[in-house]
Amino acid sequence: MITYLIGLNLTLILLLGITLVKHRKKIRASEEQLALLERSIAEIQKDHPTLIHADLVFAKQLREVNVQLISMDNQLQELENKRDNDGGYQHALRILEMGGTQEEIIDSCHLSSAEAELLMNLQAYRSAMNTAPS
Repeated sequence: MITYLIGLNLTLILLLGITLVKHRKKIRASEEQLALLERSIAEIQKDHPTLIHADLVFAKQLREVNVQLISMDNQLQELENKRDNDGGYQHALRILEMGGTQEEIIDSCHLSSAEAELLMNLQAYRSAMNTAPS
């Protein structure tokens, strides 16, 4: 019976030893993983200020590009308005060629009185140049 108990004790000790070895291996693996994670955290903490600075620079550049786009859009709108007005001027000149009055071109072409007068003077000059003897 003593032999049986000694054998049982040895078996238990052996099983405990094997379990301890397995747990020790798991602990070492966990420690290695922890060390790897700590290095990763250190790298991230080191790079964080640089990334924040880059983000701020990018945001500033994005605002500048946005301002430029708005400016370009405004310039494009101005060009379109000029083109529309040029068409109005051409239409006003055609009205004047057909004998229209200053009031007619102001009303139909949506021009100011000064613009209408300028176009009338231009039309008069053109007429004078066309009828002048060569």
